[in-house]
Amino acid sequence: MSFIYDLHVHSSECSGCSSATAREMVRAYKEQGIFSGFVLTNHFRRGDENESWEELISKYWNAYLEAKDEGEKLGFTVLFGIEKGYGYAQEILIYGIDIDFLRANEDLFDITPEEITKRVVDYGGFVSHAHPFRKRAYVPDYIVYMDMTVLQGIETYNGGNSQQADDAAEAKCKELGLLPTAGSDRHHIREFEKNPFGGMEFDFEIKTNQELVSALKSGKGRVWFMGERAHF
Repeated sequence: MSFIYDLHVHSSECSGCSSATAREMVRAYKEQGIFSGFVLTNHFRRGDENESWEELISKYWNAYLEAKDEGEKLGFTVLFGIEKGYGYAQEILIYGIDIDFLRANEDLFDITPEEITKRVVDYGGFVSHAHPFRKRAYVPDYIVYMDMTVLQGIETYNGGNSQQADDAAEAKCKELGLLPTAGSDRHHIREFEKNPFGGMEFDFEIKTNQELVSALKSGKGRVWFMGERAHF
């Protein structure tokens, strides 16, 4: 028996590009019947300039708590993460953290991927490059990619990436000796009808942040996906 977890999911409380609330997303995944759980990885962005750090991070944590509560009712695991951006689709997925980590790191918007990774690793977390080599109209040809050697993993399957982009990500992951992660990059419930699904498959259940990080670091997960690939 295997257990599949989507490591890249958004909700409308914190990701403006999403149209589903955290609870709605949990119900949709549970109804779909493939995944045992997901990590809520909303885009971590500055809020209103008058918003305090505590107010900002509480929005992210509260969205997670809503999803977690719904998941507990339905027997579906929800874990907390964030997606931190550096522009032009250069983003990192951060796993294994919580609101206490965010409270202790008010300068997250001002430090490098290398420094963030160091702090996350020291906290017992895991950092993976989200959808590298993604091609979009807003991504210039002259983009300079971040130094992926400072990270722990690379997302080698992303539901919004082309086959070419994911192939390049997989090759880079192997070249650098990093660990693979995978996710649907789900933003909308309507995507369930036609968009591909992706995640990590394990031979055991994942119930906590610590269990997820341990499984990723040990290489015990397998990249899993289904459905037609994106065309960009």
